[in-house]
Amino acid sequence: MSVDALQSVCGADNLPSWPNHSPLCPNITDASLTSNDLEYQLRGFVTDQRKDFGLTTVWDDQLSYLLTPALAAYEQERLTGVSSGNEEFQHAIRRSVPDGHTFKGFPIQFIHKNARRAFATCLRSQVCEDIICCRGDHVRLAVRVRVFTYPESACATWVMFACKYKSVL
Repeated sequence: MSVDALQSVCGADNLPSWPNHSPLCPNITDASLTSNDLEYQLRGFVTDQRKDFGLTTVWDDQLSYLLTPALAAYEQERLTGVSSGNEEFQHAIRRSVPDGHTFKGFPIQFIHKNARRAFATCLRSQVCEDIICCRGDHVRLAVRVRVFTYPESACATWVMFACKYKSVL
């Protein structure tokens, strides 16, 4: 409603005095480019970490691709509080992991876009360290990064490390 219309109905003295907020600044980050860059850096950190332990690194691009909708679902759940897509994700993972193999995944969310800080934080988790330093037959690793941008340069960065392997006892 216009100010004139409100004044004609309420009178000039009864108008609320709302603060005049300036519009939010749009985020100029290219989410796709930033996601790919962070993922590339994290792959390098994982490869170096495994090399330090005398382990080879084989990346599974198909598995990385399958992690993408899970990260989108995690962010959607964070925003709305409603979980969705979990059954489809589990079904896709079951189809991609051969019989007798094990899948492990570790999702985590950050409010920055610093790959080195994210990797250092992830290594503090035993689950993530177990994935990154996984030993076994046919070990395949995956990492997926999704950056979700918001106004005022805010972002939510989701990272998921995963592996599939055949356990050797």
